[in-house]
Amino acid sequence: MSLKRISTAQLPRRAGTLVLLLGLGGAVGCSAYPTFKDVPINCSVENEYEFDPNNPVALSAWCSGDTTPDASTGVDSATVDVCGSTSALVFRAFHNNDWGSVCGFNNFGTLNESAYDGLSFWARAPGDTSRGFTISLYDANTVAMDPNDPNEPGGGHCKSYYVDGGTEGETIVTMRDPVTGAIISGPATTSRMPDECGNNRGNGYDDVMLVTSDWAFYTIPWDEFTQWAYPNRVPNSVLTDTGNVPGTGLLTNELMGLGLRPPKEMLFELWITKLNFYRAQTPDAGQK
Repeated sequence: MSLKRISTAQLPRRAGTLVLLLGLGGAVGCSAYPTFKDVPINCSVENEYEFDPNNPVALSAWCSGDTTPDASTGVDSATVDVCGSTSALVFRAFHNNDWGSVCGFNNFGTLNESAYDGLSFWARAPGDTSRGFTISLYDANTVAMDPNDPNEPGGGHCKSYYVDGGTEGETIVTMRDPVTGAIISGPATTSRMPDECGNNRGNGYDDVMLVTSDWAFYTIPWDEFTQWAYPNRVPNSVLTDTGNVPGTGLLTNELMGLGLRPPKEMLFELWITKLNFYRAQTPDAGQK
């Protein structure tokens, strides 16, 4: 698993599957209190990459969370000056102590980014807040375009199952008829189905991130996104298309969603801008 690249002169350390990025401290002035200064942004780190010129990821997102008293979640836009970008999304979550919170990006897919090496963005987590979060990608095997019609043209390959009633000790799994939209009762089960998507059981591809308090550039190669070992982990007995990236079943030619999950019970504030897809820079044809 390769290290994520960052823009500032920080020392990366591997800690399990995490990359611990140590930020630079503030300079202490003459007053009794330290004065913290922003680390200069090094835009030249982008020079070794090419990015999707269509820049398909729109800066539009949402957040939701549990109903813990006094908890809150939200996403706002902010004015920034980061290597040509003038706006950023600011994700916030505070004290969601039950199941936590989750954020997502609107109008994301379906995207074909198979010509690129992974996901890239600039980010920071300023102030005394958590620097860690989980970032998730969803493809056509893990989410349907329309959860009420999994066979919709251009939709996902998986099926959207629903939970209804059930007797004590069991869960009745159902799905919608793709033609009529009527709910069809299924067998009693408490586990995921091999071709299950939607209903928070999509088993997307996750990567755990740590960012710094200052703006830095991050790249996440496709093969760092992994699934949990549930029955609907790809490939399985139903979903066999695993894409073209060794080490992961992610369909980079059918990306359908992107999400963020802050750690629960924590104060969280994450700024993101220039979200895109990257690949290594190729020399000009005339160069040797």
